[in-house]
Amino acid sequence: MTQKKYQVFISSTYTDLVEERKKVQEILLMADCIPAGMEAFVAANDEQFEVIKKVIDLCDYYVLIIGKRYGSINQSTGLSYTEMEYDYAVSQGIPVLVFAIDDSVKLSQDKKENNEDIKYKLNAFKTKAMKNRLASMWKTQSDLAGEVAVSIMKAKQEIVRPGWIRGGDFDPEKDLKKINTLQENNKQLLDKNAELQHLVDEFYKFDEDLEYDENELEVEYVDVMGGDHIKKILIKDIFAYVSLFLPFEPFFEEELMDLIREAVSGNKNSYFTDAVFCKRICVQFVSLNLLDCYLGNGGRKVLYKLSRKGIKFRETLNTFKKRLNCIKENEENK
Repeated sequence: MTQKKYQVFISSTYTDLVEERKKVQEILLMADCIPAGMEAFVAANDEQFEVIKKVIDLCDYYVLIIGKRYGSINQSTGLSYTEMEYDYAVSQGIPVLVFAIDDSVKLSQDKKENNEDIKYKLNAFKTKAMKNRLASMWKTQSDLAGEVAVSIMKAKQEIVRPGWIRGGDFDPEKDLKKINTLQENNKQLLDKNAELQHLVDEFYKFDEDLEYDENELEVEYVDVMGGDHIKKILIKDIFAYVSLFLPFEPFFEEELMDLIREAVSGNKNSYFTDAVFCKRICVQFVSLNLLDCYLGNGGRKVLYKLSRKGIKFRETLNTFKKRLNCIKENEENK
């Protein structure tokens, strides 16, 4: 298995934290990380800061060590270069690990700020940085080393980063073959998907040999008052009415036949001269794949359910079409 190494940028004020930085570097090396400190190139102007930003861009994690010095201040931003590095890392989405010295630690005058305004900036920076999820306090170099070891291990487990792999760990020819194989497999899957989609489309097409559209059925029925009637109606008009009242869950044949009588005569209590007319319409709906049919209630009842095609056809038949508006506008313009 190829072993990744992760590059970690170490940010801090420099002269007051030289030994602490060394400790952190040792811990990172032991954790199979590549420290990317800028000891020999501390930012002192905008040009140098641009170079540091490019180094940060190449890193997987960013470690910030806060002591009691704020550091050199950029005159145009009013912030220290250390804080600017931190803000840039955050803006680039680089995981940040913060380690701030405990306020109770006593340091010599050369390792802390004495100017009240600068101390205020330092405290504000520290408060902001400590809001990070991977932030902790330290009192001694040993404390710092232990906190860094735990935090970098946790970060590597929880936050996936690209990392670095030695060029020699790759076999270009082998990898190219894998890519070609995956591309071929992908092409085959796309072709298979297109084939299946074609089959689905064919399945949901209407069979022109089945009577559903332009051919009218002549139906004789007797209404509830005993009157005889003859009505001409299309299969699709029957389905247009019936489908509006069909539930998405399975329903009994009796419910469907009542709706067919309503569609034709306007009343479910009417009856047809052809006693099996409703049955034939049910069969026609199933033949057209508008309804699925199966046995329920222990095989004693016939159940129906709207098919995918039936749902689509119901929407087609019962929605207002834009072209109707166009025809109306054309007629008005004549």
